[in-house]
Amino acid sequence: MQQERRQAKRVRVYLPMQIHAPGAGHPVETLTKDISGAGLRCVSPSVTPVSTEVGLDVVFSSGAEQLSARGKTVWFRTIPDSEQFDLGIAFVGLSDHDRRRLSVYIDHLSSKSSPVST
Repeated sequence: MQQERRQAKRVRVYLPMQIHAPGAGHPVETLTKDISGAGLRCVSPSVTPVSTEVGLDVVFSSGAEQLSARGKTVWFRTIPDSEQFDLGIAFVGLSDHDRRRLSVYIDHLSSKSSPVST
């Protein structure tokens, strides 16, 4: 069994998001698969090399202010039987305001569901 290395609680949630990669002509529109106070996992149609800094826009719910943040890719893997990839992104330099918003959102989701396992 693989040991969990994450320090932050993460929850499974499918949220609309955009990834703004350097040199890309337009943002990639995709979905999160899970999120924590430290980062997120999302679907990506292309490989983004590890340690690439990206911009992120995540929509918590319709009508709510989106979370706009910087991130750094920490891993990627092929999704079986797919031409897409799972992409792990760590948040970089979240403001205190955004960190609190994210924490409240995750706590709210955690109260309704069980945490994500590896």
